[in-house]
Amino acid sequence: MTKRAVLLLTFAILALPALAATGAAAPSPASRAPSRAKLQPCKAGHEAGALCGTYRVWENRAAKSGRKIGLKIVLLPALSSHPKPDAIFFLAGGPGQAATTIADSLAGDPLRRDRDLVFVDQRGTGESDRLACELGGHADDLQSYLGEMFPVAAVRKCREELEKGHDLTLYTTDLAMDDLDEVRAWLGYGAINLAGGSYGTRAAQVYLRRHPQSVRAALLVGVVPMDETLPISHAAGGQRSLDLLLGWCKSDAACNARFPNPGEELAAVLGRLAQSPATVEIRHPGTGKRVQVRLSREIVADGLRWLLYNPADSARLPRLVHEAAAGDLSTIGQAAVASRFGIVRELANGMFFSVTCAEDIPFIDPAQIPARTAGSFLGDYRVRQQMAACAAWPHARIEPEHREAIRSDVPVLLISGERDPVTPPDFARRAASHLTRALQVVVPFGSHGGDDPCVDEIQREFIEKGSGDGLDTSCLKGIRMTPFALEKPKGEHVQ
Repeated sequence: MTKRAVLLLTFAILALPALAATGAAAPSPASRAPSRAKLQPCKAGHEAGALCGTYRVWENRAAKSGRKIGLKIVLLPALSSHPKPDAIFFLAGGPGQAATTIADSLAGDPLRRDRDLVFVDQRGTGESDRLACELGGHADDLQSYLGEMFPVAAVRKCREELEKGHDLTLYTTDLAMDDLDEVRAWLGYGAINLAGGSYGTRAAQVYLRRHPQSVRAALLVGVVPMDETLPISHAAGGQRSLDLLLGWCKSDAACNARFPNPGEELAAVLGRLAQSPATVEIRHPGTGKRVQVRLSREIVADGLRWLLYNPADSARLPRLVHEAAAGDLSTIGQAAVASRFGIVRELANGMFFSVTCAEDIPFIDPAQIPARTAGSFLGDYRVRQQMAACAAWPHARIEPEHREAIRSDVPVLLISGERDPVTPPDFARRAASHLTRALQVVVPFGSHGGDDPCVDEIQREFIEKGSGDGLDTSCLKGIRMTPFALEKPKGEHVQ
């Protein structure tokens, strides 16, 4: 699986241009800002010029006693010999992804020209203090990953193991953002810029609430409002995205001629799988070996939702559904299995539970689930699975005030994809309700992120100005939909 695919599958796509490393030399030690002196050149595993270090914080920040946990830091120094002081701190998605894992993919970002790019692993996500859970079975037994999304027995076992060395109630977004501000001060930065994607947007909002004096500007891509109780909205969000996509197919002469009834075909496929799982041969996402797996309705439906996250994958969806309706589930099965395998293997699932079981699940009214998930291809599968897992997981008690919209006068740019299946544009509008200097941008035909040169330039200009005032967004009018992929390329499979 490519790094970009991993970022996508774990909600971590930030939509800033993930360009290849430029190969430009890093600033010499003599020209380093004082903040960089506390870090050392990274060893193998990071691009040339990157600086690394570990900062240790109290697990129990209130008590300031007991054990400390390490937060890995990767800093990509600005390429200018006179960098601007307001570094950009990146907040990863999930929750559960380590921010430092995305550093190299942004090594060639134009934003690095004048500003340091800083990546700090959120507590519970990085290396020695990672709250990792094995929720599948064995990497050589792919079928073991295709049962329940969060097997309760595996969740309990993970809890028992992690509790031997961690207080699982102390891995909340509030505490993590206090960690981040401590790291900021230790590195010697004043006001910084925040760049968050998906869950990282919620983390950024929490940081903005708790440390407003430390923020110059905030860039939020795929925005999650504070009051949204994920994952109860996943079903409706995915259905909305699918309906838009299929509507565009219908209005596209070539797509409509080739696939005139994709909605009906999808209903037929899912109906057959509900009656009896299908056995298909795919490539193992980890080893590349060909293996046979049984696909249930739930696995395929969840895989379809993931396909909607990316414009290129979405462009194939009408064809994949048509092939499945004709009896060939190999490609759509490959996509579903790759997404499930990637999520289980890449996220720090223990940290995911500690955050979501405290900040989302307790605020879901079970009585609302039928109405919130009715008529969707995903149904109540995801929310029921996550609620069952959280019933077996200890969590912090979060006050209702935590879920109130952030009030701030800091400049904030909120970017939403028109067809985002998990954080639709309405989410950003809600998040911006009390942000007096907010600018929302909706990317035409966009999905979970704004991966387009036009959006890249808007983001660059926003950070450069530190304001959305007068920002030129006219290039959005020129964005076109990714053309539908009507024919199957030879040997196609999802990485």
